[in-house]
Amino acid sequence: MKKSPLDAEKALVRLEELCARSEQCSWDLKEKLRRWKVEPPYEPIIESLSERGFVNDERFARAYVRDKYRFDRWGRLKIAKGLIAKRIDRNTIDIAMREIIARDYALNCFNLLKAKRKSLSPELSSYEMKQKMLRFAAARGYEPNLVIRLLDNEKIWD
Repeated sequence: MKKSPLDAEKALVRLEELCARSEQCSWDLKEKLRRWKVEPPYEPIIESLSERGFVNDERFARAYVRDKYRFDRWGRLKIAKGLIAKRIDRNTIDIAMREIIARDYALNCFNLLKAKRKSLSPELSSYEMKQKMLRFAAARGYEPNLVIRLLDNEKIWD
């Protein structure tokens, strides 16, 4: 059974409830409006939510960076790509990335590499281990130069 399209007022109320529960970005809200088959234009609805503080892309970007960095342990590259996919502008991404503390960031990567090292087979050559660890960290969004520098640290291999 297909759902009938929502009118703009009902959609606004649903979006207000959604935004009150969790941070949302304006692009996600526009996508929801499209899925709900609300008649365009969507900008007045988004502007109304923005003016009343329900949606703020910078606030969303900061929360996204904090969550992905702290809980998912993603690197800067993967976080930035996630924000770009959400249509967040570059200046806002740069501002949000300031949430990451450089020392904690490197320590996060170090701990991930150390855990990955323990999960690898001891029969692998050091070259193969480094390659696997480098690919692992790159998939998590960490910069290759940081990973290589950390792989040269002897504490990883203890």
